[in-house]
Amino acid sequence: MSYWYLQPLGNSYALVAAVALVLVLLLLVKPAFGRAGRRGHLLLAGLRGAVIALIVLAMLRPAHISTSRKPQTSALLVLFDSSRSMQLPDTGGRQSRWETQTATLQAAAPLLKELSEKIEVKVYAYDRELLPVEQAGQTLRLPDQPLGEQTDIGTNLHEALRRELGKRLAGVILMGDGVQTAFDPAVELLEAGRELGRLGYPLYAVPLGPVGNVVQARDVAVENLQDQYTVFVKNELPIRATVRVNGYVNKAIPVELEVVMPDGEIHRIGPVDVTTSEDNQQAPVELRYVPPVPGRYKLTLRAAEQPGELVTKNNQLSAYLRVLEGGLKVLYLEGQLRNEQVFLRRSLAASADIDLDFVWIDSRLRDRWPVDLSSKLSDPAYDVFLLGDLDATALGESNLKLLAEAVDDGKGLALLGGYHSFGAGGYRDTPLASVMPVVMDRFERQDFDAPIRQDLHLPGPIQMLPERDHPIVRLAQEAENLPLWKSLPPLSGANRWVGVKDAAGTMVVARSDAGDPLLAVGEYGRGRVVAMAGDSTWRWWMYGHETEHKRFWRQTILWLVRRDDLERSEVWIRMAQRRFFPGARVAFTAGATSPTGSAIPEAVLRAEWIFPDGQRRPLALRRDGDQWAGAIDAVEQPGDYAIEVTGELQGQTIGIAQGEFLVFDRDIELSNPAADHDQLARLAAMTQEVGGRLVAPEQLHALLEELRDQPPEMDIEIQTKWQLGDTPRDAWTLLLLLVALLTAEWALRKKWGLV
Repeated sequence: MSYWYLQPLGNSYALVAAVALVLVLLLLVKPAFGRAGRRGHLLLAGLRGAVIALIVLAMLRPAHISTSRKPQTSALLVLFDSSRSMQLPDTGGRQSRWETQTATLQAAAPLLKELSEKIEVKVYAYDRELLPVEQAGQTLRLPDQPLGEQTDIGTNLHEALRRELGKRLAGVILMGDGVQTAFDPAVELLEAGRELGRLGYPLYAVPLGPVGNVVQARDVAVENLQDQYTVFVKNELPIRATVRVNGYVNKAIPVELEVVMPDGEIHRIGPVDVTTSEDNQQAPVELRYVPPVPGRYKLTLRAAEQPGELVTKNNQLSAYLRVLEGGLKVLYLEGQLRNEQVFLRRSLAASADIDLDFVWIDSRLRDRWPVDLSSKLSDPAYDVFLLGDLDATALGESNLKLLAEAVDDGKGLALLGGYHSFGAGGYRDTPLASVMPVVMDRFERQDFDAPIRQDLHLPGPIQMLPERDHPIVRLAQEAENLPLWKSLPPLSGANRWVGVKDAAGTMVVARSDAGDPLLAVGEYGRGRVVAMAGDSTWRWWMYGHETEHKRFWRQTILWLVRRDDLERSEVWIRMAQRRFFPGARVAFTAGATSPTGSAIPEAVLRAEWIFPDGQRRPLALRRDGDQWAGAIDAVEQPGDYAIEVTGELQGQTIGIAQGEFLVFDRDIELSNPAADHDQLARLAAMTQEVGGRLVAPEQLHALLEELRDQPPEMDIEIQTKWQLGDTPRDAWTLLLLLVALLTAEWALRKKWGLV
């Protein structure tokens, strides 16, 4: 079939007509032909008319379309599963899936050979990669055993299509159990199915293996174990996980915790028994451990292997534990959810060696006071107690007595300003009165239902300034310390104290610019006490002095426990996860911080990758703001690895940090014995409009006969278009013809003396 059509310049016939009309009208302007005579006049007019006709023809741009059909190269793709899951039993259990698949393919080999005389037939084995399989006569050269460690159906389907670019596919035959086990597929399974649908290629899926046979799937697996823990030395750590049990209903499964200590010594906790009442049920398990020394530990939660399990590598799961030395534990009791407690908690949380527990005692629930905090106040794990804006009646006589005894035994106590702190909070007649370094009056009591008494408070703004050199108020070098304090935002108010006790060890270390005491320290028994009249140091953080806020409160805590010399920088490494499948990318960030948690941008970091056998390989790091980032593109071999980061400042090492991670040694190919026929059905359904469907192994022979006897139409329509001026040859021909006509017209006029 062919036809002509016009495509005028500017897609406008009117434009072409207007140009033609103007050119014709120019012909009506008769020049003096002189000696040309009538015959010459007609010849010149004819040449000009030919020029006009040629111009109009070029503007109309005539085109010719011709259509023809020609055979297209076509192919049939056959993909079969060569991964280790094919070693599992097939439906019925008398033979493996591999044996069923091999027998089916070899039975179909003669038909494939016959079909290859009409179209190309390509046979591939697939697991993690796509491998071509040759056909020798009427036999396929199949692998002896399926040994693939992963199954990547989506990527291999995409790759098979890519190899046949430019060809029309009669179809794709996909054999296997339908289970995708690739850790990180380049092309997702459903995306490959959608690609087949878009191209109009039918997918014939041949499912193998039983679906969800419980007898075939007896298994015990440890799951949901957190991959990293951080705890302070000698603090109890609960280790929680779940154990999924299939095929062992009402049977006790022993579970134990193996702890590898920093020196390599192994401790075992447990075992404890878990039992499930139905298949595929998850049973919770919890074991507790108290690390005796600081360092890095490896934890492995292991369920005992059971008779009949096909896969035992999932019976255990490992995690990493970082035990911090010198950890301080702080209990913060607060009666108001105010800004001060929010930012104070945030500052203390920035110090890795300070563990803060927060208890809010709601003043709206005063009918339930005093609360019972005896277990916490008598807990020897706490080193420091913070008492916020909390009325004495919230704690009661017994709790306050425990608090006083704790300070007497060497614990630290910090008292924070507030409307119900100190004398205003009713502490004058409590066991804590003798502990506090400030004097309280019996008339200071602030009632909850009465308006706030202004005589008990110093109105703001109040500039807080150090009274003497003291570890708590030492925020900078001596020459810079006072100017730094003067630059801090003023407090919005403070408690007005009657006075500060005149006792050994008690002193005022900070006052207001008007001379009022704001920060007093003292000693009681073997413990230390700090009284802070202000309740708005949060303004320092909010107005750009975050570092000073962190340092002030950290130094307060350290002074209370007589460790005010504990000022050291820390190099850190963070990893979003610590367990990876083989081939995964391992990313991490690292940095160096001051004791208050502020970044040290001048620090230089370098990193090394430590292998299970102890070998080391340098890793590249790149700056990302105040921290550094790095990655290992792929770790293939299972085992325990580590990334070690060393920080240097002005040529001196300021710290070393390690981040351990584990690459699984799990036989994921055999971990789920059940086939996934539904997944294959979904893939085939995406090509249903062009004939895609599920085909049982015994129906494969009939499908190949159908393709042989009724091959799909492989001819394609080819359209050829010619348009005047589209090719260089046409353009040059048109130009030369126009030049020739104009030259002839000019030459004649020259000859006859008209120019």
